[in-house]
Amino acid sequence: MSTFSNAEHSDSQDFQKKPLRAYVRRFWRPFALGTSTLALTNLFDILTPFALMKAIDAISEGNRINLQNAIFLYIGFMFGAVCFRHQWRIHFGRFHHSVAEDIRNRLFEKYTQLGPGFFEKNPTGELMSLMINDVNTFRMAVGPALLILLDAFFLILFIVPFMLSISVEWTWKTMILLPFVPFIIRFMENRIAKAGRESQDRLAEMSGFSQELISGMRVVKGFAQEAYRQIAFRIFAAKYANSSNVVAKYDAFFEPALQIGIATGSVILLAWGSKDVLSGAVTLGTFVAFHEYIKRMIWPMAAIGSGLSLIQQGRASYSRISTVLATEPEVVDRGVEPLENFNRLEVKDLSFTYPGAAQPALRNLSFSLHKGEILGIVGPVGSGKSTLVQLLGRVRLAPENTIFVNGLPFEKYKLTDWRSRLAIAPQDTFLFSRTVQDNILFGHDATELQDSSEALITADAVAIREELERLPLGFQAWLGEKGVNLSGGQRQRLTIARALAHTSERRAHPADIIVLDDSLSAVDGKTASTILDALKCEKTAIIVSHRIAAVRHANKIIVLNDGEIEGIGTHFELLSTSPTYLRISQLQGNRALSGAEVGTTL
Repeated sequence: MSTFSNAEHSDSQDFQKKPLRAYVRRFWRPFALGTSTLALTNLFDILTPFALMKAIDAISEGNRINLQNAIFLYIGFMFGAVCFRHQWRIHFGRFHHSVAEDIRNRLFEKYTQLGPGFFEKNPTGELMSLMINDVNTFRMAVGPALLILLDAFFLILFIVPFMLSISVEWTWKTMILLPFVPFIIRFMENRIAKAGRESQDRLAEMSGFSQELISGMRVVKGFAQEAYRQIAFRIFAAKYANSSNVVAKYDAFFEPALQIGIATGSVILLAWGSKDVLSGAVTLGTFVAFHEYIKRMIWPMAAIGSGLSLIQQGRASYSRISTVLATEPEVVDRGVEPLENFNRLEVKDLSFTYPGAAQPALRNLSFSLHKGEILGIVGPVGSGKSTLVQLLGRVRLAPENTIFVNGLPFEKYKLTDWRSRLAIAPQDTFLFSRTVQDNILFGHDATELQDSSEALITADAVAIREELERLPLGFQAWLGEKGVNLSGGQRQRLTIARALAHTSERRAHPADIIVLDDSLSAVDGKTASTILDALKCEKTAIIVSHRIAAVRHANKIIVLNDGEIEGIGTHFELLSTSPTYLRISQLQGNRALSGAEVGTTL
């Protein structure tokens, strides 16, 4: 189920085109409170030089009462600035962290919607970098960058009127170079944006290489490639460091350029303002206050530069984020019909071609599967077995009106309803970094997870219970990433146990069909027989395998060859009708057993 309601997605177009406006509208309360308290903070902060002016003039005049009033006024302004500064930090922090949480959830939801084609084109490390680094860079753009730009705006809005009220002549003379600062910033921000995009791309490459290296560390060690991999990693790290240094180089130009403008203003004030002080036209307190305002203009000018720099980097990151968010999932859930019970599956004239492929992967497949039946699928490598499983699981998009469930095209059913009816043990085993029991009961709800007996039963069914109980904590043992602390056969059996647990009748909504997608390849023959025996209890199953022994007792076996059905029938029928089936059987040393030798069938 989607984590966002329709109302929350109503601003999707604004979000894609103008994300800042969309987020300000969505999280308007913390943004409004943060902006208003920031304005009040700056107002009180700008009033402190005014109180300082009063205090200095009172000292010059020797007026104790005015001095005391000025001191209390200064303390009041400082206290107000401190209180409101505390508030804007809280509200603005809530705003930009809410933005980061929202966009990270959007990305994760999009990842769950996209099909295998997307992940085949995009390395895992780059996708992780997108969710962590790019989201954080975008958060800095809509949070701290926007904050300092607003801060600069309010400071200029408050400081300039105070300076003009003191002296128009002093104001324009001391700030004569400041109007050139935005042009310098504009010149630099384009270069920072380009360098920022390059830096993020290099970081994504390094993250992808690191993720792949760590995941394949056993292979690296097995081929004694540690030194070569270290050299390759240093190259990626050096590219990222060089691109980051380019960004830092451009950033380093900002502050010196701004300091020159402010220093020039101070020199001009000393040259022109000192005459007015000496002549008595203005007081010493006024001169000091005006100089304070000049110094306070350093931050707004610097803020414009750093704020726009962060925004440009945020734009670069958001362009990468929006590309993923705009990607349409291969399978879109448009079904409206609920699927309460499974009775039969029918495939009619199913053909499928991968995008960009010259030849179809499957051609004109037609077969059926009824409740309680076992369907076997065999064929050489590349014959389309796994493609068929992905189409049946609606992981890839099958042509409409080619796959039917209970007489209706299965695309008319809700996607989650159909997928919940399937328990798939995939060809590539994957275990989570959780306990053994958590992995077996993956997909169970909270109440079902409390019943640990299901994990024991399914572990017995796949002949792995004794091995798991020998682990230090038994079924509560914590598995490493992808189950790295288990053998290949143990990982496969745990994957099958997870699928069997999903079909348990003790569940509130058990799956109807168990699919073993060549998931017996790392299991010995005796253990495979034990697992297959577990499917005898009126379970509907689809067994994909390159081993004849795994499918020979199925009610029906499909032989795929070059994407087409070469034959459909029982084991003995196919030995005489399918050359491919006969060849595979002979290569594996299987003999055409008599009925007496076969014994019970599934």
